[in-house]
Amino acid sequence: MRNSRLLLPLAAASATAGIAAASYFSAVFLFFLFLLIVSIKTRNAPLIFVCLFSFVLNFALFKITDSQNTSSYQQGSYHFKAVIHSIPKIDGDRMSMLIKTPDGEKWAASYRIQSLAEKDKLSHLEPGMPCELTGALEKPKQATVPGTFDYQQYLYRQHIHWSYSVTSIGNCSEPSGVRYKLLSLRKYIVSFTNTQLPPDSAGIVQALTVGERSYLDDDVLNAYQSLGVVHLLAISGLHIGILTAGLFYAMIRLGITRENASILLLLFLPIYVILTGAAPSVLRAALMSGIYLAGSLFQQRVNSAGVICLSYIVLLLFNPYYLFEAGFQLSFAVSFSLILSSSIFQHIKTSLGQLTIVSVIAQLGSLPILLYHFQQFSIISIPMNMVLVPFYTFCILPAAIIGVILLFFSASVGQFLFYWFDVMMTWINRLITKIADIEIFTIIISRPAPALLLLFTLTVIILLMSIEKPSFPRLTVSTGLFCATLILLFVSPYVSSEGEVDMIDIGQGDSMFVSAPYQKGRVLIDTGGTLSYSSEPWREKQHPFSLGEKVLIPFLTAKGIKQLDALILTHADQDHIGEAEVLLKHHKVKRLIIPKGFVSEPHDEKVLRTARQEGVEIEEVKRGDVLQIKDLQFHVLSPETPDPASKNNSSLVLWMKTGRLSWLLTGDLEKEGEQEVIDVFPNIKADVLKVGHHGSKGSTGEEFIKQLQPKTAVISAGENNRYHHPHQEVLQLLKSRSIRVLRTDQSGTIQYTYKSGSGTFSVYPPYDTSDMTETN
Repeated sequence: MRNSRLLLPLAAASATAGIAAASYFSAVFLFFLFLLIVSIKTRNAPLIFVCLFSFVLNFALFKITDSQNTSSYQQGSYHFKAVIHSIPKIDGDRMSMLIKTPDGEKWAASYRIQSLAEKDKLSHLEPGMPCELTGALEKPKQATVPGTFDYQQYLYRQHIHWSYSVTSIGNCSEPSGVRYKLLSLRKYIVSFTNTQLPPDSAGIVQALTVGERSYLDDDVLNAYQSLGVVHLLAISGLHIGILTAGLFYAMIRLGITRENASILLLLFLPIYVILTGAAPSVLRAALMSGIYLAGSLFQQRVNSAGVICLSYIVLLLFNPYYLFEAGFQLSFAVSFSLILSSSIFQHIKTSLGQLTIVSVIAQLGSLPILLYHFQQFSIISIPMNMVLVPFYTFCILPAAIIGVILLFFSASVGQFLFYWFDVMMTWINRLITKIADIEIFTIIISRPAPALLLLFTLTVIILLMSIEKPSFPRLTVSTGLFCATLILLFVSPYVSSEGEVDMIDIGQGDSMFVSAPYQKGRVLIDTGGTLSYSSEPWREKQHPFSLGEKVLIPFLTAKGIKQLDALILTHADQDHIGEAEVLLKHHKVKRLIIPKGFVSEPHDEKVLRTARQEGVEIEEVKRGDVLQIKDLQFHVLSPETPDPASKNNSSLVLWMKTGRLSWLLTGDLEKEGEQEVIDVFPNIKADVLKVGHHGSKGSTGEEFIKQLQPKTAVISAGENNRYHHPHQEVLQLLKSRSIRVLRTDQSGTIQYTYKSGSGTFSVYPPYDTSDMTETN
């Protein structure tokens, strides 16, 4: 068939369009535009039929898959015998795992461990064990802050609809089934390497051999991610290629025929996929290797572009949700880019030149996906990959695989190898962490709008095509287009006339972000924080949850914010300043603004010490001061002097006008403090009141509300918090005054965006907010 080489690539593109159209109907228009271009360019009826067929098939498949992705259970308590479906993970006093119910539905289960003896007992649980469980079902937590990880959506795409809070577990019996035996082997390898190797080396070895990254040091993992080399710590095509090539060579040396070696490898690949967790990158690499092996077995020449397209189509037919996973997108984007640009390697003879062009093409191919999902990239990713990829390929990865094998046969020999391995990895990881800490190497760009992302992707494709068939004029033009679009992505927030105020859903705490139009003033008021209590060592988590790392930093990064003009801390309660140190270390902050008498405990001083170490200007303010932060202006109404009897009444009280609305931000101010404010400022009014102390009974007095006459009240409180904030008396008072109440515990993050003469309140996650518009 004429143009037969386009068959699989066009089928793959149409499959993508079909699934995208099933999720976002606007993609239908883009598909038919794509089909029009294909018909004009090829005038080939069979190709057009293949495109239509692939589009309709994948559209229908996604619709069917999504419509059947439901649960037959309801929220409530359940007791039955369920199968442990994944390797149980124990971190401190928490155990988490997937379980499979008697009718085959999967749940995400968690259990709070009661004692050290019980922790030791539970560590012997194996995948595949049927156990009697009692617990309660609840909906998984949805992302309530823009830019943060959506756990509910993540589980949904794995056909999981419930979080199961286990209260008792027992009567477990032996597992059965090949899959569970392989998962048990993976668990054993992880446990064995943890006991035999130093912690830093164990985490690296587990990541490289069985794809387990939970034991990697958080700082090391973050450094690899920030420098764009985290793929080195994932099972990928590189690892599968080295492993299959090594095994194939070993079998040939042992006298096994090429045909039998290929058959044995075809049998080995599915086993290795299960053993390493079956991540999309592993599935892609194994499937491509399997197609190559099958081709050599039947003496058929295999085209690289055809192999990757066929692998892509097969995986989407198997699970259309893969299309929305960042790992799947990155794995195929890089592979497509390298294969489609392979002709350029014929013109480059030196190893250094080939390594450079591979790194450049891989970076270009992954850049649109990195910017969409992570909003950042490293400008030294290319040189870092040029140095580290060969080093990992020829040194670290083989040493990890050989070392693990040696440990099983001779612990002393294996440990000797890993002694030097650990010395080497300690220096490498220390160097990588130091480089990652250099801020100028990381570029942060706000999450691009779909149209701008599409434009940028097109410029990347044009640039890759120019690299493949180099011509100086064409390469110059395509590079110019690419750079211009990248600059447009970077500056787009700075030319936006939209300003915003966000009451971030930080749980039981406070954190508010204020941004002026054109980015002329970016201020964070309080950071939230969780109360921590001293506990027994066995309860301590290796990866403790941090609101700063999981909520604040992703929120700011999604907005393209690398530097804050000011961080204002209203008072020194943990639920207001608990994440200040994390934020100060991660983000550049120009000014730290605090009330007089801020320091009353050692932790308060620790925040200031961190600020000084990071070169942040510290400014104490009191009543009557005016804070001018670029285009933002805050009037300090309280305190005049700190109240020794009450931290809450020592809170900074700020009045600001933004978006043509006046706002009163009260920290944890109580009724006595409120009375003092209206006594000193008898004419004060506010359109929007940030209700004090999370809506507690001790705040928000009637006289205060009567004086302010707010139209809207925003309350920051944790969902189902143990203090039962906000109090019903406060809510009733606001209702009696016809004041609209917006609560983070019910609606998530509360957002006010404004432009020119009007502004709109909305919430995240979004729903119909047509009644929230404010016209000024």
